[in-house]
Formats: sequence, structure tokens, C-alpha cells
Amino acid sequence: MEDLFSLLWVINRTPVASQRDLAQHLDISLGKVNSLLRSAEEQGFLDIVREGKQSSFDIRPAGRALLEQMLLNRHQGKLKLAPSGQPVRTAVILAAGRRPDFDQPVALLPLGESTILESTLKMLECSGIERFFLISGYQAEEIRKRLSSRQNVTIIENPRYKWSGTMQGLQLLDGMLKEDFLLLKSDLVLEQRGIDALMEGDLPFRALLASPSGMEDEAFVELDEDGDIFRISKDIHQINRIQGELVGMMRVPAEVFQMMLRYFAVNENPYLNFEYVLENIGRLYGFHGEMVDDLIWSKVENQTSYQNLVNIVYPRIQRKEKEMRQKLAADTLMAVMDVQPEDILEISFAGGLTNTNYDVRLKQGRYILRLPGRMTESLINRETEKHNAQLASDMGFNCKLVYCNAETGVKISEYIDHAETLSFRTARLEENIRLVADILSRLHHSDMALENVFNPFDEALRYEALLEQEHAHMYKGYHQLRAQVLAIRDRLYQMGYDQRPCHNDLLASNLVKNGNGRLYLIDWEYSGINDPMFDVAAFFLENYFEPEDEELFCHYYFGAGEDLQKAREKILIFKISQDFLWSIWTVLKEAKGDDFGSYGLDRFTRCQQLCARYWDLYGNDRSDEV
Repeated sequence: MEDLFSLLWVINRTPVASQRDLAQHLDISLGKVNSLLRSAEEQGFLDIVREGKQSSFDIRPAGRALLEQMLLNRHQGKLKLAPSGQPVRTAVILAAGRRPDFDQPVALLPLGESTILESTLKMLECSGIERFFLISGYQAEEIRKRLSSRQNVTIIENPRYKWSGTMQGLQLLDGMLKEDFLLLKSDLVLEQRGIDALMEGDLPFRALLASPSGMEDEAFVELDEDGDIFRISKDIHQINRIQGELVGMMRVPAEVFQMMLRYFAVNENPYLNFEYVLENIGRLYGFHGEMVDDLIWSKVENQTSYQNLVNIVYPRIQRKEKEMRQKLAADTLMAVMDVQPEDILEISFAGGLTNTNYDVRLKQGRYILRLPGRMTESLINRETEKHNAQLASDMGFNCKLVYCNAETGVKISEYIDHAETLSFRTARLEENIRLVADILSRLHHSDMALENVFNPFDEALRYEALLEQEHAHMYKGYHQLRAQVLAIRDRLYQMGYDQRPCHNDLLASNLVKNGNGRLYLIDWEYSGINDPMFDVAAFFLENYFEPEDEELFCHYYFGAGEDLQKAREKILIFKISQDFLWSIWTVLKEAKGDDFGSYGLDRFTRCQQLCARYWDLYGNDRSDEV
């Protein structure tokens, strides 16, 4: 059949007057041509009129139908792209253009408590995106200024944004993108599940679709029978069957990006947009349309659409996201505690710095559910945490542990009745100082068999290595401070580094009293064998103790009349180690998208001040130490 198709194709496309002409065009023997002609005639595909050495060939309706069917069959098959096998961790955001209704980039317009851009970044990070490329143009410096604290965002400025389409900006990423990525526009606001729909699954080349929105500048989509995009058009009259609208977010494989660059390299229209390049590539490779039913989303085209976003769409998204978070918490409870939906009375957000905690009321009792935060798998050994938290629970230091999964990081604890979580103010009350001194002393002198060591200096160097992997940078003066901290570490080792069970995270929020005045240490993520003075220093540092507060604590912890000279030097050293460690931790977390304001820099600055104080007290000549 393929040979007959080739014969009819040449006759339809090329003037021929003899069998010999056909043989030359088809590059086959004259005998093979005569055989094909007889077969085509016999099957009713072709009429042949012979006049001497010349012939005329007329394709009959059956022959034309064969050509049409063969052509359709050829277009039905598309090449497949193999999944990379790696999760998508990169996003490209297009933010170069200007909307006439606004005197600033749409991405920087206020939304909730932040901006459209910040809302988008946080939502993408919640879906697993860790690295961003942002194409800027209009007010590029203002965008750069707003994102100056985000080390996971690379800003690429398109100087020709006024005279080009989105492909011109994407071309600037040539050589930078070697992995699959999400591609989206900065004027887009949507709910989390839209992003997750593209992040999940094996199909590597996809566009997010929703039902037609009625917004201006709609890009309608028609799909083929396999669910791949057949046609994209902003003209409703060009679409045979409207099956969705492009939301403005795509999942693009690295090899497709290279195809886009090759396509654009021979393009003569600088205003070409990426959607139409992808549509053309989709004629050869399956470009799947990922429809998300009842998706809440909007894009900002003018003042009207912006006001609609602020007043209607975004509040709907927030309500939906809250419902989704509560559903995740509920699903987790049902999966691990064997409860039914009717057993869950209430789920409410209970805060969290590293993780997300929920206060859960069930028919059988009240619990705290902990869902792990971003990147905690690289910062925390969950196997160790589970072991230590269970020991602490069994020995009465921790509240009762109900469930702890070392693989997922999910933890459920019994709620402490009539709980009072200490604050940095209440932690300095004498009664609470006495309780903390007592529980720390009992912990430090216990036979609690912790299997891991927590050395703050080693941890800081481990975080430093993770910083290098994230291409993140510490604050100015880091290398000078690092040398001082390591010199002070060596002084500590000369004094003697005690090895006892320690909690290592004495935030006030980890100190909880029940209604009977019993104190618990919760959250054992960073626990391990350490010098007890680390815990003492942490309690002082995290709760802003004054010298007289520290003196009172030492009275309860050490007792009267004990020589505290060595302990005081160690406490100062461990204050330095903690500010150094947690400043690196903060930069590392912010490189992944969290925002801690001035917390990291404040700790870094205080570390510098404490180092200066240490040398003044214990060694004025630093030339040999640094």
C-alpha cells in the first residue's frame, strides 16, 4: 500500500507523461512502475490513457480517498518523549512585559499580604520547585530589588522586551537550562492543584488547561483523540471544537526547549510567542492538554481583571487552599490512625517554623499533627528523630508520641491538656526558669541512649556544603567570621567537650506546661549527644536572657557555691556556635524559598559581636587564632 501511495502522490504532485518519468521520480525500475500502474488500475485508483509513447494519468475518487486516508494516518502518529525520571525542580517565569493600566510590573502588584509574584513563588515552592529563572524587562531593577533576598531566583533581563514576544526572552536562557521545567507567565494566579497537575504524572510535555474563562485574550484549545493539543487560537472562529483554554503554564522537557530554540533561530518575526512554537512542535511530539476541572484561576490584563482577582478570585483560592490543607491533614489522620471522617471534629492550624502543625480534635481525643516542611529531609535525619523522640516520650521528657514515620516525617503526638506554651517573656519568670533548669538537669544526667552526636560546628560545615550545592551565598564578612568561630571551637576542644543527651533546640515554643505545672520538651528533631552547655546557651539566647536571668538559672541548674568560670566560657562559646549555625541554616532555607526577614542577618551580626566579646574576655591577641 505504501508503494501505491507513493505512485499516486507523485502523479498528484508532479507533471509526468510516461512510465519512464515515473520511474525517475520514484527512483525505481521501469518494470516496478508498470506493475504498480496495473495494480492501481485494477483496484480502481487510477485511469491511464496511452497515446503512443506518451500517457496521461487521472486519479480516480478511490485513489484520492486512499491518498487522504494515508495522509491522515501519517498525522495521527506522533513521536513520544521519554520521561526524564527526575522530578521537576525548575520554573521559568515570564515577567518582561508592561500592561498599560499599571505603572509597575503586574508581578509586583499587591495581593493579600505580599505581591502576585511572591504568592506565585511560594505556591511553586510548595509543589517542589526549588530554582527559578525570571525574564524581566519593564522596571527590571525594581524586580531585582524586590527579589534581592531570594538566592534561588536568577533574573535575566530582556533589553528588547518592547519590540519582541516571549520567545525572544526565552532565547536568553540558552545554555542555562539543561533540565525539564515549568514555564508560566507572571500575571497568572491559580490554586495549588493546577501546579500539582503538571508536576505529577509521567507525561513530560504538557500544558495546563481550564474551561474557557471569558477573560480577554483567551487562547482556545482543540485536542485530538489522544488528548494532545491539535490547535491553539485566540480567534474562536478557527476552532472546530473548543475543549479548553490555555491557563498560561506549561511543563517543558529540556529537549523540547532545544527544539524551541532551533525553531526560533530561523524565525523572522521577533514578536513570536512561545505558545505557537510549542503548537508547531506538538505536530510531531505529543503535547498533552492537562485539563483541571473547576480550576480557580485568573490573569491580570487590566484594572478590571485585577480588581476581580483581589476581591473575588484570590479570596476563593485562599478558602480552597485552606480546605485542601485541612483535607491533607484529615487524609493523613485517616491513613495512619484508622479513623473515619465522622471521627474528626476539628482541624486548625497550630503554627510551625520548620514544619506545619495542626491542632486536631477527634472523638477519642486531641492531638498535634506535624507535617514536614520543605527541604527538611536534607536538614534532619528522621530516623534519628523518631528514635530520640520515642525515648524522650518513654522517659517522660516529651509528650506522648502516638505515631512517627521516619520516611514521610509525619508525626502525631497527644495534646497536652490545658497547655501553656512558654514565650520568651514567660520563660524568664522564676518559676519557669526553675522548671527548665530541672528538666534540663535531669535530661543531661540521664541514661537516655541517644545514638547520634549533634556538634554545632560540624553541623554548620554540613549546612555550608549544602549552600554550595544551592549556589547560595552567605552574608558579607562570612569568611572572616568563619575563621574566628573555628578558632574558638579549637579553644573549646582544649577545654573538654562533654558528651551528654541534649535537646539542642530550646526555643520557648518547644517548652510546654500542662495544667498541673509539669513541663515538657517537645520537637526532638535536632536532639543528640552534645555538651550540656549548648542547651543552656540556647535557652539563654533564644529567650533574650539578661545577665541577672542567667545568674538565676545557674543557681537552679548548678546549685550554690559551684565554680562556674569554665561553664560561663563554654556558654559563651556555644552562643557563638548557635548564631553561626542558625544564620547558615536561615540562608539555606531562604535559598529554598522561605522568608525569615532579618532573622538570619541579625544572628550573623550578633555572632560577630559575641566573637569580639569572647576575645576581649578570654584572649585579646587574635592574630594567632584567626
